[in-house]
Amino acid sequence: MSDIVIHLQLEPYLAQWLINAHDSLPVEFPRNSAENDILEIYLIRTPPFPASNEPGENTVPIAVPFFKSKDVRGKKYLPLAARNTLKRCIRNRFVIQLWSDLFRFGYIGKQKQDLIWAWMDAHGIEATETNWNTIAKIYDRKRRAYNMRIYRAKIKKS
Repeated sequence: MSDIVIHLQLEPYLAQWLINAHDSLPVEFPRNSAENDILEIYLIRTPPFPASNEPGENTVPIAVPFFKSKDVRGKKYLPLAARNTLKRCIRNRFVIQLWSDLFRFGYIGKQKQDLIWAWMDAHGIEATETNWNTIAKIYDRKRRAYNMRIYRAKIKKS
């Protein structure tokens, strides 16, 4: 890893999950990960009037690794569109982990609330109503989309 760090602003639940998932500050993504590919492709020289790259509320420090194809010492700025791409990639990994961990239980009715609280605790996410509501809504949307796909397949077979 290089000494270069970028600060990425994320939703509180996502920042807490990411730090817990990688067990380090600054966060170091695995070699050959999609996140590192985004960094390698989009890192540029710092423009004359850059957007802030300073630590702040809900920012996560991301370690920039060395790349064979790019000298990161001169290119340590991630443009806004690339930051948004990196955020979407991180959020997609979050949703995949949430889905794979919780869906194996299926929809258990009122116990869903306890499952989400326990999942948040296991993944280092602060136990607040805001975090719980956000995660529950993400899970419900995925479950509904999955159930609609099964429902449509059953109707098609009839």
